[in-house]
Amino acid sequence: MRLDILKADTMKSLASYWSALRGTIHPDDEATFADNSEHGFDLSFPPPAFIGDVANAPIIILDNNGGFDPIMTPSEFRSMGAADGFRGDLAASSVVDPRAPWVSPYYCQRNFTKWLASGEAALVNGVAYRSVSGREKSVARLTKVLPSAIFHRRWLIETVLPSVDLGERFLIVHRWSRWGDVAGTLRGRAGTIHSSAPISKDLTAEEVSKGIAFLRGR
Repeated sequence: MRLDILKADTMKSLASYWSALRGTIHPDDEATFADNSEHGFDLSFPPPAFIGDVANAPIIILDNNGGFDPIMTPSEFRSMGAADGFRGDLAASSVVDPRAPWVSPYYCQRNFTKWLASGEAALVNGVAYRSVSGREKSVARLTKVLPSAIFHRRWLIETVLPSVDLGERFLIVHRWSRWGDVAGTLRGRAGTIHSSAPISKDLTAEEVSKGIAFLRGR
C-alpha cells in the first residue's frame, strides 16, 4: 500500500517540498537566513531534511536536526555529483543506499540502519540544517521561524499523525526539541513511543522492540 498516493490529496509531501532545493538552502528559508547572519548552522552542503522513503515508510523516526562534522561532512560530498545525488534522494523519497557516497556513515552505523535500507523506516529532522552544536541559542530561535521547519511540523500533524491514528504508521519520537509544542502532545498517544534516552544516537531497546512488534503486526 503506497501511503504517498493515499495522502496525495491532503498537502504537499515532504519529498515534493524538498524537491525545490537547488543549492544548500530551501528557497522558503533564504530570506530568514539572510536576516539572521549568526544563525548557528553550516550551510555549505545540502541539508538532511530526512533520510529514507519518507513517503511510504511505515515507521517514522523523529530527530532534531542534522549535525556537522568538519571532517566527515565534507567527505560525503567530495565525489562528483554527490550533492546532486543527495538532493535527488530527497526529491524521490529514496530508500537509503548505504553504498551511496553522499549517505553519511552516521546513518549507516545505527541500530535502525536496516530499517532505513529496507524502506521500513525513515528519519525526519525537525530542522533540516546542520549545526555544530544544538545548544546554540540561535538554533533554537530559528527553529521557531524557519519556514521549512514550520512545514515539517505541519506535515507531522496533517500527514503522519492521521496515519498513526489509523494504525498505518508507527511514530518513534526519539528526539523532539526541534518539533515544537506538537511533540509534547504525543506522549502516551497510541501508535507512538517517546525515547527514554534522546541523547543517544541509537534507538533504545524499547523503541526497537515496539518498532519490530508494529512491523510484525501489519
